[in-house]
Amino acid sequence: MVRRLRTMAVALGQAALVVFTVLDMAWPHPQTVWLIALSAGLFMACAESTASIGIRRTVRVLVLVTLSLLPLAPAPGAALEQGIRIGGLISSILLSVSLLSRAAQRVALLRQVLAALLNVPPRRRGVSIAVASQLFGGFLGFAGINMLMEAAAKLPSEGLDEKRDCFRSISRGYAAANLWSPMYSNVSILLALSPGLAWGKVFPLALLLAVASLAVGIALDRFRARHALAGEGRASGLGAVLWAAWPVLAGMLVFLGCALGFSWIGHLPVAALIIVMAPLGALLLTLYMEPSRRSLPEAVHQLAVDFRGFHLLAAEVRLLMASGCAGTVVAAVIPVSWTAPIAAALAPFPILGCLFLSFSVVLLSCTSVHPMLSGIVVASAFPATAMGLSPSAHLLTVLAGLGMAVATTPFSVVSLMASRFSGLPVLTVSVRANLGYAFLSLLIVGFILGGTAGHFIR
Repeated sequence: MVRRLRTMAVALGQAALVVFTVLDMAWPHPQTVWLIALSAGLFMACAESTASIGIRRTVRVLVLVTLSLLPLAPAPGAALEQGIRIGGLISSILLSVSLLSRAAQRVALLRQVLAALLNVPPRRRGVSIAVASQLFGGFLGFAGINMLMEAAAKLPSEGLDEKRDCFRSISRGYAAANLWSPMYSNVSILLALSPGLAWGKVFPLALLLAVASLAVGIALDRFRARHALAGEGRASGLGAVLWAAWPVLAGMLVFLGCALGFSWIGHLPVAALIIVMAPLGALLLTLYMEPSRRSLPEAVHQLAVDFRGFHLLAAEVRLLMASGCAGTVVAAVIPVSWTAPIAAALAPFPILGCLFLSFSVVLLSCTSVHPMLSGIVVASAFPATAMGLSPSAHLLTVLAGLGMAVATTPFSVVSLMASRFSGLPVLTVSVRANLGYAFLSLLIVGFILGGTAGHFIR
């Protein structure tokens, strides 16, 4: 009986967290923020046993930092409210998109497309996987990256170099998709820190930067290929891959297009529409795309079972909520006298300002600080007005740093997952694989954003 009540409480906490987050995004109100906090607290308390010792220790440190610094903040209540909103937003996106991803993993067509993408010759696999990770990651979120890594882990043994190249391309695609995809919480976090800035306004330039990062990765792979023998690989060509993938791509584009359209019509944040529409997308996939057809009650029951299984995500929710609150509070207590001289010195030089912001996020993340926390601190401590940048350039610069931090630091979930699936050391699939790529990509991003800061994106 007690176990059943706990299971019901976990499901209630999960659902309430998502519902109150969406309501707060549509109609912001201080009382709704505390309902988000209570829902998250219920979810985390009833699923306490799912958190590892490492996560529990990290969360305790973040809570201690938050409580110690909160009295020093100029507006403690506002800083804490903003942190709860950010943590609730990220957690809700995680829970909602995970429901869509769980349903997608049962679709045979998706598995066939993944197999075709990995069935190209090794010399061309870097390009196909980098593009695929942008598409699957961009439209399915983090679970799309997980599906790619799981499929890559099942490839026949081809040597350490080819295996490392494969997982390196996946993490690079994630870093690029992080710039433009609303399925990732990073975009929503920084939009929350930039009032009045909409996702649609930054999307065109974000997509350009993602393509530039992809080109950097392809160029590096081609340079390396000149000094190494390229295997012949298996027979599947890119034409066959595209032919197999077009229904998947069409479905992804329809989903994103509907989210953008409803966001524009209803004047609502894109993230709110993603949270609402992901379960509907999961229901349609369960009804029509699984090998065995289900009735509507059966499909709803399957989604309910999937959702109840997300009690394992309570550890991530705990970390995200703690990081969100710690990030906003730390940023609020950093004295302006520390940051103002740096911002004033960089303001006349937009390119240097962009490079400073993006590299600061990466360097701070490499000290074992969560990339999300690093992004919040850097974006809040060095706002766009102080740096002499437009809000769009400021947001995209920090986003670029976040993406590269996740791909480069050995402490990120992407790096740890790549190490687990590939069997390679975590430093091999993170720092050694992507350090040069991150450096060149951030240089290009800095020059593009800094060079156009006063002309096209204000």
